[in-house]
Amino acid sequence: MKIETENRDDHQVTLTAELEADQLDQFMQRAARKISRESKIPGFRPGKAPFDVVKRLYGMEMIEKQAVELLVDDVYPKLLDEAKIDPSGPGTLQEIVSINPPKFVFLVPLTPEVHLGDYRAIREAYQPKPVTEEEVDQTLRNLQRRYATAEPVDRAAQSGDLVYLKINARFTQPLEGEDEELIKETPFQVIIGDENQSESDWPFPGFSEHLIGLAANNEKTITHTFSEDNPLENLANRTVDFRVFIQSVKSLALPELNDDFAQTLGEFESLAAVRKTIRKNLENAERMDCEEEYFDKLIDRIMADTTIKYPPHMLEEELEKYLRQVEKSLAQQKMDLDTYLKTRQLELEKYIAMEARPAAARNLERSLVLQELARLEDIKVDNQELKEAVGKRIGEMGEMLKKKEFRTERGMRNLTEMLTYDTASRMFYHNLMKRLKAIATDTLQTEEVRGESESSESKENAPKPNRAKKAAKPPAAAREAKAATSPKTAAAATKKTTKKTSVRQSADQEK
Repeated sequence: MKIETENRDDHQVTLTAELEADQLDQFMQRAARKISRESKIPGFRPGKAPFDVVKRLYGMEMIEKQAVELLVDDVYPKLLDEAKIDPSGPGTLQEIVSINPPKFVFLVPLTPEVHLGDYRAIREAYQPKPVTEEEVDQTLRNLQRRYATAEPVDRAAQSGDLVYLKINARFTQPLEGEDEELIKETPFQVIIGDENQSESDWPFPGFSEHLIGLAANNEKTITHTFSEDNPLENLANRTVDFRVFIQSVKSLALPELNDDFAQTLGEFESLAAVRKTIRKNLENAERMDCEEEYFDKLIDRIMADTTIKYPPHMLEEELEKYLRQVEKSLAQQKMDLDTYLKTRQLELEKYIAMEARPAAARNLERSLVLQELARLEDIKVDNQELKEAVGKRIGEMGEMLKKKEFRTERGMRNLTEMLTYDTASRMFYHNLMKRLKAIATDTLQTEEVRGESESSESKENAPKPNRAKKAAKPPAAAREAKAATSPKTAAAATKKTTKKTSVRQSADQEK
């Protein structure tokens, strides 16, 4: 067997293999038996018809075609071993140069190569912004407003009032084939000038200010042009007419901020205890914000000094995944990809070339860098910690476990497997980010000593016999250290949850 390889610029290799002539003869016989087994040949049991009979009925070309398929399936893995090629996916048969002797040309995608720079020399300060007393006061005022008593008033709305309304919305200039109606007769309530509103509030920041001066049964049309960087891209740079009908106006009687008010919120003895919980929540939210930005910046710096090579099929697979995620996100907004592209006046090919493919390439390269970092830093997930974390999540599901799909052994097993995979991914990503942060802040040695100390303490307190914990690497997708646990997704989800956690929920957590 003669083998020649030629490396290509796209991280693939052309492999040319010439085999001995008698090798094909063996597979010709096997091909004839296969055809005989899968066909009904009169007078013969399946697979027992002689070679000449099969040849007469189906032709030599058919036998040769089957023989080549069998031969390729058999010798291809051996060719890779002999050529010392580590493929990243299935190769393709590019050309059959000759049948006698058998000579084939394969195109084989290579395993990605990631050459990191001196990432351990990178220093990036971690400096979360301290929570101020003013922020605590603001949050407490927002909470006070939410517990206010609403009283109907027979006057025009003022700042601080609670307004009940119905809202309709239409595009001022709908695109071809687009439904001009954006919102249809939707009930809505809003506190005018609510200080808790953020840039993402619906339908747009500052909307409530337009309601000042309107009384019950009044109508008004509010025209708003969304910014170019609007989170909902189908609204970017679009102008919308919002028609509102005021149903009622109520003034808010605010409760006094004192210990009595604190005790109505849950297991709090005093207003000071409420303030303490608020501060803790704000600090958690700030930490999530800071870490999201910190890790994005840190990973970007690592990637800037990294050389990455991968074959085309990996980017195509990542592109398909990216487009599926886009379609899923659009479906949640009751929109399909074609409509979305029409709102942006983009052709699919241009969208893929300008946005989807570059985004998919970044996702892929980021994933490969994180995998390599995890390999070099020997990041693992502890089996016992994983088991305990999964058990805790199952215990927190409560009423959900009573659903029909979880009552069977199979349903519970599927749920446990799903939670184990998700939890392993999150823990793996957390461990990796913790290590990178320790390296970049030059506290790695301190972290390692602390880890060894905690490990020793755990062993001393463990029941006898004292067996060392086994460490397990997470499943393949978890090793990618992304998906649901990417910095933006995981941090944003936690941040959103933290910021919306009520004081009453916080009290339960502290108990």
